[in-house]
Amino acid sequence: MAKKRRYKRRNKANKVDIAVILCIIFSILLAVLIYTKSGVIGAKLNEILGGMLGIVQYILPIGIFAIGIKLACDGTEELTPKLIQYGILLVCLSIVFSVFQLPSGELQTNKDLSEVVKDAYFLGTQGKGGGAIRFLPEQCHSLDY
Repeated sequence: MAKKRRYKRRNKANKVDIAVILCIIFSILLAVLIYTKSGVIGAKLNEILGGMLGIVQYILPIGIFAIGIKLACDGTEELTPKLIQYGILLVCLSIVFSVFQLPSGELQTNKDLSEVVKDAYFLGTQGKGGGAIRFLPEQCHSLDY
């Protein structure tokens, strides 16, 4: 006689579901803090992200939300590679916006490197250019453009 097959109920949430929920919640929280500059955390986060990424900080929560939705639709466990690709995209955009500051005269390259990075950070906090992230140690050998 054949045994009756028992179906097991899954009580544990899938890792992908948790990652999707966390991505979406984090992106919404980040969007509220960045766009409204609300509270002490929002003001400080806006200053730090603005100094590092410049105007690219406003793209950050939109991309994280899109990655969360993409993971929800596909159901694959590819969160880390997507976030790494998105981080590389943000750094590239930040570099492009910083390069646009050079011909306009907002960022002077004839100063010492630490002064240039401080100027780029200051301009990034004001929402201009790409911030200070473009001055990675590998790229700081010379600033001759």
